[in-house]
Amino acid sequence: MLRFNEITEYFDFSLKSRLNSIPDKIKSTVTEIRVKVNQPIVIITLNDRYYLSEYGLSITAHNSINVSRDEFNECIKKMCNYSFFTFENQINEGYLTLKNGHRVGVCGSFSNNGEIISCNDIYSLNIRIARHIKTFGKYIAENFINTRNHLLISGKPLSGKTTLIRDIAYELSTNKIKVLVSDERNEIAAGYNGKYQFSLGPFCDVISNCKKEIAAEIGIRTMSPDVIIFDEIGFKDADILKRLSNSGVYVIATFHSFDDSSKSYILNQLLDVGFSPTVIHLDEIGEAPRYDFTYENN
Repeated sequence: MLRFNEITEYFDFSLKSRLNSIPDKIKSTVTEIRVKVNQPIVIITLNDRYYLSEYGLSITAHNSINVSRDEFNECIKKMCNYSFFTFENQINEGYLTLKNGHRVGVCGSFSNNGEIISCNDIYSLNIRIARHIKTFGKYIAENFINTRNHLLISGKPLSGKTTLIRDIAYELSTNKIKVLVSDERNEIAAGYNGKYQFSLGPFCDVISNCKKEIAAEIGIRTMSPDVIIFDEIGFKDADILKRLSNSGVYVIATFHSFDDSSKSYILNQLLDVGFSPTVIHLDEIGEAPRYDFTYENN
């Protein structure tokens, strides 16, 4: 409930009052608040999806509250501490990092060179509420220490992949393993105003807001890590992981997939270049991960 109330501070008085009127039992399960110009506010929980209406929450859009452009812009301004250009680089990458690790996805009208010029170019926000959810990070970290093999964590969006690798990083760090986190989109450690919102321990270093290939090169040359952690690897990252494997550094990373990870294009691309990881899959946030495959080098 406290985490939800932290988010309502970014809305004007009228919207804040209506959001705060949501029952505490539901507040504690909210994962996303989706806000669009001239559209209803949508509330996503662990189990349901609602509209914010004049009378509370509703499963239909009837009597829902539409957000005006002025209300929407005020929300963005508060998120940016009334200094839009201070957060310009993050916004142009499609996100904002808020205090206490909350995340905001940003969509709108980007210019030809991939920039959003003003608040009026932004049309929708997806506010993802950060919570400490018990994961199996310690269990996974212990298995990793015992097996010493590259580790990939698969799952659909919102299955808890980022939360899990954050916990794994912390557990490895407390075991005196040198960890470098490549936090490309500032989600894992969540840097805000010069301070990381999530502690990853004394043996963990973080490179934020930096492309994976650059973070990997900096890390290898300057930090001598035992393990490098990436979030959300994509089609272009196979060569990076292969080079790291040849550098004597273990890799832990996440990628998107459905239930059968073996059909993932990304995974098969990695196997083609000789990167042979252990793969685990997350079905739902908070559920025990499932060890899918352990690939051996031929």
